[in-house]
Amino acid sequence: MDKLLIFDLWGDYAHFKKHYTTTSPLSFPFPPRTTIAGIISCLIGLDKKEYLAYFGRDFAWISVRLLAPVKKIRLGQNLIDTKKGFFNIKQRTQIRIEYIKDPKYRIYFYHSNPKEIYQPLKRYLENHQSVYTVSLGLSGLLANFSFIGEYPLHKISSQDSVEIDSVVPSGQLSGRIEFEEGKEYFSVNIPIEMQKGRVVTNYGEVNYERNGKKILCQPDSYYEVENGEKILFL
Repeated sequence: MDKLLIFDLWGDYAHFKKHYTTTSPLSFPFPPRTTIAGIISCLIGLDKKEYLAYFGRDFAWISVRLLAPVKKIRLGQNLIDTKKGFFNIKQRTQIRIEYIKDPKYRIYFYHSNPKEIYQPLKRYLENHQSVYTVSLGLSGLLANFSFIGEYPLHKISSQDSVEIDSVVPSGQLSGRIEFEEGKEYFSVNIPIEMQKGRVVTNYGEVNYERNGKKILCQPDSYYEVENGEKILFL
């Protein structure tokens, strides 16, 4: 891997449902790796029943950076029972759903299959086109996107502390995160890999700074992009 694609993704609201919440759905603060794979599949038109086969960690590299503070709100919504049709609705259930307000993310992506994945994605991003409508977790939460560019990058192995722009997986750290004044640190356990049938096979703890600030830490290794950003892949 000597280069990657970078694009920004944003919208009014986002909801990336946490798997363990039901009656009052909560949201991850940023799209998990599996969700980003789905967004890329919407852009290039992969079948929703087949796309997961293209995004294993052996051939797809994905990272995400927060470009806006994580602002969570909860809104009440009415769910209706439509089993008997829209003209015979008698049952309604109100629940409170957690949303991310004014989200904006930067996605870093490389794929070892240039013909079917990497080059089509680059072409769609350059032309600001997509095969399917892009959303942020739920179909009604429409997203916009902007192509930042294609950049060379270099893998750097070092035991020194470095400021990482992307979110930081705990499993890639050789030392502790160095907590700095004025920053808000959180960690979340997110899906990393998913098989066909939407069965999650791998979870991972990921650290982030709530306002999108850099995280000073000691990774085993990291990638430095030509534009100066330093990232870790999920």
